[in-house]
Amino acid sequence: MRKCEHCDKDLATWRSRRARFCSVRCRVARCRANKRIPTDLTSRKCWVRRDALKRPLTTTGALASVSVSNGWTSYRDAKNATAGVGMGFVLDGSGIGVIDLDHAFAADGTLHPWAAAVLDQNPDTFTEVSQSGNGLHIWGYLAPQRGKKLRDGRNIEIYSMGRYMALGTPRRGTSPTLKPLVVPV
Repeated sequence: MRKCEHCDKDLATWRSRRARFCSVRCRVARCRANKRIPTDLTSRKCWVRRDALKRPLTTTGALASVSVSNGWTSYRDAKNATAGVGMGFVLDGSGIGVIDLDHAFAADGTLHPWAAAVLDQNPDTFTEVSQSGNGLHIWGYLAPQRGKKLRDGRNIEIYSMGRYMALGTPRRGTSPTLKPLVVPV
């Protein structure tokens, strides 16, 4: 049975299978309570804004590059900017990486077994629910490497450079720290 991620109210009667909160009040309260982004991310000048299509933007609204840092900024400046609809973090090859689990949740809101296995291999590191509400971003330390996609019944992408990730919502109970990532094979 699906429950509101903030107040644990039953969501069984909701029309949307992707609903995670029973009300806007609960969604806002949950987001405010869990906006504990790791210092290892907020201390870097790798932040951009993003548009509704998830394209990276500078704080002035121009398109930003994932390979040229002159459009990147601090966390504070990106957070205070009004361009676009949200924020993103550029993976610049400096040791931060993300395991992106697309379509990780089943229709009933539980994790697919393959996604749960990847999450279990990477405990105690910052994890967020992606913008779609149906995926997970597992953040951690990862040596620079070319991006990799695993499409063998799993929908896994691994990135540590030449890419940016649209910031999602911290997962309930997630750690505000980063750990070395265990990359699935």
